[in-house]
Amino acid sequence: MNLSPKAVRFVIEALEYYQKFHVDQLRQGTCSDDEAADLENDRLYLEAIKADFEKYQGELAGHRENVNADA
Repeated sequence: MNLSPKAVRFVIEALEYYQKFHVDQLRQGTCSDDEAADLENDRLYLEAIKADFEKYQGELAGHRENVNADA
């Protein structure tokens, strides 16, 4: 993956927004048990994806610091 820091930040923010949407859907209580289980599974999957992007964001920041130190 080769994304800019800004792109990574946008993806993380979008994932957070989508997670909140899932939580809101669950809180409404209008979902069937199966739908609620699917939403919760999706929310957890989104959390894992977000963690990967946050790790990548940290790696980009570390790489940028190394480049600045070498300059």
